[in-house]
Amino acid sequence: MRTLLVIALCCSAAPTIALAQSGDGGPGQSSMGATGGAQLMQRARAQARRPLASQFDSLGLAPLGAVGDQVTIYYFPDGANLAQRRHARISRRQRLIPPDSWRLACDDLAHPGWLFSLDAPATSAFGVVVPGRRELPLRREPPPASRAGAATAFGRWADSTWQDWLGSMPPKTERQTAYLRNLFFGDADDAGWHRVPLFGVKGPGGRRLAAFSVWLYDDRDDGRHNTTGTWLIDGWGNVVARAPGKVDIYGVSDPDGDGIDDVITSRGVIHWDGAAWQFPAIYSEEPCLMHRVMSPPPGRRN
Repeated sequence: MRTLLVIALCCSAAPTIALAQSGDGGPGQSSMGATGGAQLMQRARAQARRPLASQFDSLGLAPLGAVGDQVTIYYFPDGANLAQRRHARISRRQRLIPPDSWRLACDDLAHPGWLFSLDAPATSAFGVVVPGRRELPLRREPPPASRAGAATAFGRWADSTWQDWLGSMPPKTERQTAYLRNLFFGDADDAGWHRVPLFGVKGPGGRRLAAFSVWLYDDRDDGRHNTTGTWLIDGWGNVVARAPGKVDIYGVSDPDGDGIDDVITSRGVIHWDGAAWQFPAIYSEEPCLMHRVMSPPPGRRN
């Protein structure tokens, strides 16, 4: 029933929801300059339709693209493995402001953003949509010394988070402290650093970089979400750029052939704009997003 309701709202005006098509004052956006991404709204195979993608964008200033812009759809046919890609164009764009009842109920469209109709064949597969025309992402090896070099900076960040978490919910006994510390840092006492996958990235000036994204185990009871971060580091582990938010990284692409990679993620692309690295916005301020895991598949490649 909810799926039918969403489809109806996407195709007609309704008094309880704000929908606006591109061209009526909404911002234009060049596909290759955009960083935001969207996700296909998955349906049962018996209800396959032309792709409808949703993108979180609280302020409405960073849409995936405008009507006519080209995008790339990365498909996960089995729900877990990135296996196909298709190029498409945006045929319709609508601004979505969900009613309070949806947000309170933690509906799948409970966050302000955009809805995009795409001129691709009907599908029921899960997919991630990113701006521009791209091939399947490549998996590059990270610089050899990057993991060892970044261990110190990551450890300081994790320890700071641990101290803040401990202060927000002081344990009553030493045994409870030890339990929480083991939960947070793990058996290797590194907050999971040895398990974090690193992705090699070609940066400006021929620099070899690495990207990774993590969330820490500071499960809080005061309404705040877990601490997260997406990092770019150089070959010696020094931090080049960092942004809050956890994404799944699928690999890299260089669609304009300038020798500088875009990092393809579950929420869009990390893109070098000529002066700085730009990250897609990751939203976690909504109550629904704070208390449930919304990550798409990890993008394993067979």
